[in-house]
Amino acid sequence: MAGWLVCPSTGLKVVSCFLEFFDDYPMPLLEKIEFNFACESRDFGSGEIMISGTGGQILGELRRLLADVRHLACLNINHLLLDEADAASFLDDVVAHSSDTLKCLQLLNITRSSAGS
Repeated sequence: MAGWLVCPSTGLKVVSCFLEFFDDYPMPLLEKIEFNFACESRDFGSGEIMISGTGGQILGELRRLLADVRHLACLNINHLLLDEADAASFLDDVVAHSSDTLKCLQLLNITRSSAGS
């Protein structure tokens, strides 16, 4: 079967809508989420490199999904490159709903460095 190209925010929105539709949690076997954001960087020729991270609609849909999921065992999130203000409360919903079941947490490049912003 050929691979599907889906806008990340659309895919996140579909899963979130499914989870929100039911009164009882409909996906008890969903134990692992992996999210890798493809960062974009631009070199302006003067040695200054601008890196664009996650924001706006994709960040909103990822937060919505993490708020809807219950009982995660493993969460891998890579290359969001958030501003410090966005990163401060990013995992609050995961802690609220999965703190007793989470065994594996991998966070890589969640915030961008001060030099890169």
